[in-house]
Amino acid sequence: MFCPMICREIVKNGTGSSKNHAIVLPERVSPASLSLILDYCRFHQVPGRSNKERKSFDEKFVRIDTEKLCKLASAALGLQLRPLVDLTCGALARIIGGKTPDEVRDIFHLPDDLTEEEKLEPLKNINDDPTIRLLNRLYAKKRKELQERQKLKDVQTQEEQKDERSLDELLCFINGDGGSRGGKAAKNKRKNKRRKDQAKNPAKTNSEPVNKGDVEDPFDDAELDDGLDPAMREEIDREVADFAMKLNLVWPERMRLDQDQRMESHVGARW
Repeated sequence: MFCPMICREIVKNGTGSSKNHAIVLPERVSPASLSLILDYCRFHQVPGRSNKERKSFDEKFVRIDTEKLCKLASAALGLQLRPLVDLTCGALARIIGGKTPDEVRDIFHLPDDLTEEEKLEPLKNINDDPTIRLLNRLYAKKRKELQERQKLKDVQTQEEQKDERSLDELLCFINGDGGSRGGKAAKNKRKNKRRKDQAKNPAKTNSEPVNKGDVEDPFDDAELDDGLDPAMREEIDREVADFAMKLNLVWPERMRLDQDQRMESHVGARW
């Protein structure tokens, strides 16, 4: 009857008289928390206890593990037991008093889901508190330093971009080939240049060799201006023609003699 929620269920709703009419407690009230709450109620419902005795009991009562204390405070709130809510919440306030947010997270095993920028958000200063004003200035300074570090990190990331070329392309680059991409680009560039030259001089198109790639034939049939005297050139051409005629006459005879010698050597070898 000391607990308001249970008292209301018994008096107004008529529950708790039997197992068929049990009192349904909130989900936050665990069996362990309910056992502690019953101990608290049994002590404080006894008449004639002094305030000193009750204060001493309360101080010892909240000297428990932090996790159990949090569950006890939640259960007391669910049962609307106001004196126990104030007692447990006061004990939790003393535990986190003067602690940093990181220390509070460690005490209650809370995950740190805030980014550095969110932690440095300015606080609301409704009453123009000088302490909060100085703290916001400190946060602003730290935010600026964080932004500068992020910019420096982005620059370093851009400078240290990963080379995505394959091993073959890197070897070609080291050997001076420029890689397959560079070779294709150079080849396309030469083709485009040759097309432009053909468009400018269409008369030379028929005289160019066909299907010879990018290499020009050094022994083209076009006449070369060698700068010789016409009479000397005619004499040289005549000597070349005489040499060719003699070569044509001598060559069949030379071939026949070489064949006879091979036959004789072959027959001698057999004997």
